[in-house]
Amino acid sequence: NRFLRGTLTHALLEHLPQLDKALWPDAAASFIATRGATLPPRTRDSIVSESLRILTSGAFASLFGPNGRAEVPIIAELPRPEGKRGPPLKLTGQIDRLVVTADEVLIVDYKTNRPPPLAVADVAEVYLFQLAAYRLALQRIYPGHTVRAALLWTELPDIMEIPQEILDTYASRLWEIETGRLDG
Repeated sequence: NRFLRGTLTHALLEHLPQLDKALWPDAAASFIATRGATLPPRTRDSIVSESLRILTSGAFASLFGPNGRAEVPIIAELPRPEGKRGPPLKLTGQIDRLVVTADEVLIVDYKTNRPPPLAVADVAEVYLFQLAAYRLALQRIYPGHTVRAALLWTELPDIMEIPQEILDTYASRLWEIETGRLDG
């Protein structure tokens, strides 16, 4: 159920913005009733209300505006930093929301954790490695842009930007992963 909740929330945040806002409540309820039929009614209602709260909040308007794109696939080969020997890091993933402006790129990853962490220090390392890897790849794709990364905790809802210094630390540790491969 936990994974289904995340999958359904992601789907609503991906597809509802393509519809007229007046259709969102009925479309969301219908989608969840069909795809989440195995979930308890309270959970289905919670998924719909969480998703609509995010999409209708002015705090997140820029994410779902004309500069935002949903579920952006990313495949990259990241060379090792100077002085480090070995194969490049192979990255495959899907960015939940990507916002690109003239001088900035924002990577947003949705998280349905219950309860969500309230401080960056409490965020699971795997999330920080994932965002650091995405940021490295996008810095190569968008040279000259500031590339930022954040987690959108759907339960609150709240967007938690990850400080650049933390992303830098996790980026430098990516090559410590023994397999040489990080899938997001």
